[in-house]
Amino acid sequence: MDQSITRVHEHTQRGGSLWPFKPMSGLYCDVFLILSWLAVWQIGRLVEYTEHASVWFPAAGYTLACFLVIGWRALVPIMIAAIAITVWNGHHYSLPLSNSELMWGGFLFGIAHIIPYFAGASVLGHLLRKPDVTTPLLIVSFLMIGCVSSLIATQLVIGSLVVTSQMPAADVKDAMLPFWIGDMAGIVVLAPLFTGFLVKVCAAPKIDLLAFSSNTSPHLTRYFKKVAINVALIVLVMLLAKITQSRDSAFAIFFLAITHMWIACTESTKRNVISLAISSVCIVLLVHTLALMDYVKVYQFALNVIAANALFGIAIPQLQADNALLKDRVFVDSLTQAYTREYLAQRSALEMAQSRESGNSLYFVMFDLDKFKRINDELGHVDGDEALRNLSQVTKSALRKTDVFARFGGDEFVLLLPNISKQNALNLVERVREGINAITVSNVALSSSFGVTLMQQDDSLETLIQRADRALYASKEKGGNTITLI
Repeated sequence: MDQSITRVHEHTQRGGSLWPFKPMSGLYCDVFLILSWLAVWQIGRLVEYTEHASVWFPAAGYTLACFLVIGWRALVPIMIAAIAITVWNGHHYSLPLSNSELMWGGFLFGIAHIIPYFAGASVLGHLLRKPDVTTPLLIVSFLMIGCVSSLIATQLVIGSLVVTSQMPAADVKDAMLPFWIGDMAGIVVLAPLFTGFLVKVCAAPKIDLLAFSSNTSPHLTRYFKKVAINVALIVLVMLLAKITQSRDSAFAIFFLAITHMWIACTESTKRNVISLAISSVCIVLLVHTLALMDYVKVYQFALNVIAANALFGIAIPQLQADNALLKDRVFVDSLTQAYTREYLAQRSALEMAQSRESGNSLYFVMFDLDKFKRINDELGHVDGDEALRNLSQVTKSALRKTDVFARFGGDEFVLLLPNISKQNALNLVERVREGINAITVSNVALSSSFGVTLMQQDDSLETLIQRADRALYASKEKGGNTITLI
């Protein structure tokens, strides 16, 4: 792990830091959750296009984030907030219900709202705490949990509204789909942002989002330009829908998937999540400002699709890093940092083909340490490993950029020297031999033996290895610490 990121993480864990205020706990945290949940609910009401249906429902994402970060301790604050907002809602819409009836309705709404999101957050939190969870798996799981939990919440909440006479049963059919898509948009678009926020402001979070706190790209100006381009595109396509008054024009909003994938693949997770929130706020406000309510379902689906696309984009850099790590493990020897035998086989085929085509020379060198078994037996394997590491460093320092250095097995190594004269090849090998002679491990001087051969047109890798091995054996027969060319 990068040391700077580690320091940020440790500082945050101590309660210091990136967030300028002391993390909250106990009663302060409960009061904050109640007030912030009510504020988030009111944000959703600003773009409400019919009773109980909004372009998005941020409170769904906030509830999931609360349970994910705080766990069961968020149950009471969210229930209190649910009851309070139901009473307020009853008065706002002039429902013919008493305060006690509204409170009972709020209690049922709270249960219907809490159960699916608490269950979803529990499953997601379990995944987040697993040490071997991958980013793609986490993203797919989050999207599935968001989809399923919002669908269940929609059915339970609408049922509670009907039972408590806050919604006519005749309206259920028309309200179900926009209600569900609005809830899902609140989760998919905003839950990651709310989660990162709560991790910073609440003490003892249940999860650790180090990736959210880190910022891998220092180019803040470039990020702002990307966001500006994205916002400009939103305004442009939504003005087009307003001017043409065409549902077909409204579908142009899906082009945002391109710019958000660009941001997702080039910026940190935190910046990607923030850009999603900015875009979603712009979309919902413009739906209201430009009176595009006739196309609201298009924009609801667009929010979900764009967010899902961008979240998958987050996984691309991680997959690239994982692939690079896997490639290193396959092609680079962990002890000596020389190439592996697998890489040697692939690179040899390429170099031999180029040598045949161009007519340039290709020298194949095999060498090992003299009496390496004795070093291991008398000094121990720790010193034996140190000898191999030092040999690798010395060898690399003598090579050209075009040369290949690979570990063949044990203390045996191979050099591929393309496009080089006989004398220069022998001089290079001699520099390697002298460098190894200068190495001492636990006051024991090292030496090595070399077998060198020139590739012929009819050679295969196997015949090159056999001939170089014979030359190496000849060097050993001469007492070692020498070079033999055949």
